[in-house]
Amino acid sequence: MQNLRVNTECKSIPKKWEDTERRVEHAIDRMQLRGIGINQVKDAVAYGAKQIRNDGSIVATYRWYKVVYREFPLLNYKKIYPITVLLEHEN
Repeated sequence: MQNLRVNTECKSIPKKWEDTERRVEHAIDRMQLRGIGINQVKDAVAYGAKQIRNDGSIVATYRWYKVVYREFPLLNYKKIYPITVLLEHEN
């Protein structure tokens, strides 16, 4: 598995997606509400089935939850910006 870093501090956000800061804050709220931690986000990104949306974000479905995120591959790792977290039965 490639080294993954989940950015939940809204640091170093590319200016191309200015709404990412707001979305990361939303994702943190949803993670806490649904009891999903950063390790589960990493598992979904590493092992989940992936689907690319029209806006370039990725939906990773893993076990009983989904993670919507943006990904930026860097030299030795992938930086993950979560957008939201959903339970499997949610759209």
